[in-house]
Amino acid sequence: MNNTEIFYRLKEAVLQKYRQHYPYYAGNIHDFGNKEIAQLLDLIEEECHERVSEKWVYTHLKPQQNQKLPRKDMLDIFSCWLGYAGWDEFVFENSKPEAEITVPKQEIKTKTNKRKVFAGIAALLVIIISIGIGFGMASDGKIILCLKDKYTQKHIEPNRVKVYLLNKRQKRKLKSKDSCYIVKSNNNQATIVLTSPYYKTDTLYVTMENNPQPYEYELQPDDYAMMLRAYMNGDTDDWQRRREQLNEILDDNAIIQEVMFDDIGVEFLNKNEFVNKITMPSKLVKNMEVVEIEYNNEKIISLKYIQK
Repeated sequence: MNNTEIFYRLKEAVLQKYRQHYPYYAGNIHDFGNKEIAQLLDLIEEECHERVSEKWVYTHLKPQQNQKLPRKDMLDIFSCWLGYAGWDEFVFENSKPEAEITVPKQEIKTKTNKRKVFAGIAALLVIIISIGIGFGMASDGKIILCLKDKYTQKHIEPNRVKVYLLNKRQKRKLKSKDSCYIVKSNNNQATIVLTSPYYKTDTLYVTMENNPQPYEYELQPDDYAMMLRAYMNGDTDDWQRRREQLNEILDDNAIIQEVMFDDIGVEFLNKNEFVNKITMPSKLVKNMEVVEIEYNNEKIISLKYIQK
């Protein structure tokens, strides 16, 4: 059994788990519409704290046949959502033809027992708080988080990254102060999600303690995004070489959007139009800024940018 066939098994497992949450859904994963996709992505973000684009689902999950296997990092996300350590474990457990696809069942709360659940949670919280106060365990930790580029060791500008504090499955965006972020939490450990069009998404699990010394963390740059940034902001006389490199990293069917200000909308460009635009000596190119980028098979398949 090859990896593509195992990927079909992953699709079936995703459908099984989706039905645990929405048992009334009678279709298959190829019939997913906007509603079902949005519900699926919410479940993954809620349980795994990972973001998956709607376009990725349309490209890889909905088709009945897949010519190529998606990127492993995305397969890891779905495998983890299904209860596996990652794609490698899913392959190991499902590579035999006779293996049955099983998804750990989860207890889905219904509206009829919400009052009992809330009452139980409230009582448990009272007990926990009482114990914490009695033993002086309640914490009000604060740390200062500063982000650095792994390669250059320079601090990352706040407009290049978004920092979120996860609390009870809710995300709160943190504001920067002097290029760093103040993280406050009553929990012993804080979960912090870092997203950026120029750096790879990362998740931190930080022990909360009142420490005046900044906690420095290195982010891994996204090489292609950094290349685009250099093209947009740099001067070069070798325009032909730049065109060749752009042709190499951009998928032929890449969806490229220029996001307009003032709610005007977006302008769609094909690959050739974008390459012509970014290799044209112009002040407008220097005002371009990457907003979002998505890959498949080491090529850019989706790109959004703005004119600053």
